[in-house]
Amino acid sequence: MESPLQSFSDTVADWASQPVLTTTPEAYEAARISLIDTLACMIVGAREQQPTAAREALLFGQEHGPVLAIGGNEKLSLLGATFLNGVRAHAIDFDDYEFPASTHPSAALFAALFSLAQVLPLSLNQICNAWIVGYETIVWMGRALGFGHYDKGWHASATLDPIGTAAAASRALGLTQQQMSNAMALATSSSSGLKRQFGSDTKAFHIGLAAENGLRAALLAQADATANTQIWDAPQGFMDLYGAAGSVPFAEMMQTMALGHAVRIFPVARKLWPSCSYTHRAILGAERLHRDVPNDDPIIGIQVRLPEPFYRVACFDVPQNEAEARFSVSYCTVVGLLTGHVTPEDFHPHRFNQPDRQRLAQLVEIDAYDLPPGDPGEFGPTTVETITVTLRSGRTLQTETCDVPAVTLPITREELGRKVTDCGASCDLVDTCLALDGETILSETGLLDARQAV
Repeated sequence: MESPLQSFSDTVADWASQPVLTTTPEAYEAARISLIDTLACMIVGAREQQPTAAREALLFGQEHGPVLAIGGNEKLSLLGATFLNGVRAHAIDFDDYEFPASTHPSAALFAALFSLAQVLPLSLNQICNAWIVGYETIVWMGRALGFGHYDKGWHASATLDPIGTAAAASRALGLTQQQMSNAMALATSSSSGLKRQFGSDTKAFHIGLAAENGLRAALLAQADATANTQIWDAPQGFMDLYGAAGSVPFAEMMQTMALGHAVRIFPVARKLWPSCSYTHRAILGAERLHRDVPNDDPIIGIQVRLPEPFYRVACFDVPQNEAEARFSVSYCTVVGLLTGHVTPEDFHPHRFNQPDRQRLAQLVEIDAYDLPPGDPGEFGPTTVETITVTLRSGRTLQTETCDVPAVTLPITREELGRKVTDCGASCDLVDTCLALDGETILSETGLLDARQAV
């Protein structure tokens, strides 16, 4: 069998890691001249408006001291804490999501807002207003781009959340309309991130970068940095480059856009399990079947039938690491069948490496069916999922669902409390937060100290 061709990065690394580079004398001369040339550009450029705005953005908040990332440990810069907040919020894929844009909005939005709240006296209402602005921005962008943007291979949280975060941070900073528009347009230059990174640590980094880049864009706009605010439908602009089949121009989407109503029309989907949302209907069905699996009649076969676009995302069958486990329909189904309640602990190596879980995950047969032409690939009646379990006795158990956990089955107050405690936080956190007066300054509540551990 022929060996696979060496990748571009492997090839470059082979050359670049040599003790002595194989190159030409002209290359060293070019490097030296470019060093001088670039150094001169930096010196003269230091007096210009763009780096002046960048300096102001980076210095913002420093007079208040370093910022604590939620979860504790060392204090960081404003932007550094924002990045870490975002990574932490998405680390176990337990954070909320929304359907029109297929993003994880709150992780990025609050990553920035929680950092800002430590350098500005922001009230709970101001924080919530900023989140609403960010959520609206992300959802309506999603309505324009459609599912095709995500299906094409873009991690929409990485492409759209920087823009939503820029809008949210602009609201919290009290920017003008022109400044906010500039911030959003600035953030489009940070729109990047590929779904092929799913199953690796990079997915969580996408959220941290989205939060950091969105906040940076708002700080740049606050310092009167400008951007092309006509970027959205322009030739070679945002829609032209990021759109796909089914996308509509922003101008067309705006004809039916109902600003201020996104949360009502497109409710936030809050997760019941810390894994990819495309595993959740399988988990729901498996947890339901758990009650019917007898202890004395072992499982010898499992089939999961689901749409091919869903499996394309959650495609890791027998996981080799935590990230793959969260994107494994097979593994998540097995855990639901065995335990009846999937928790964050189930995605740690000492759990997914258990022999019985590995053996059953290898038994899972995936029946990934194609959707009819024109089907947008959304959760609903046309994307039914079925789990069939075969027992040694020959008896079969089956469940079929069109339900969408977190939407048609929204999280209850009791489930939210259980989720909070599953995350290691105090069971009082829900009641404490919901009881706060809207004018309370968030930084004075103690919530941002993140010392809510049980």
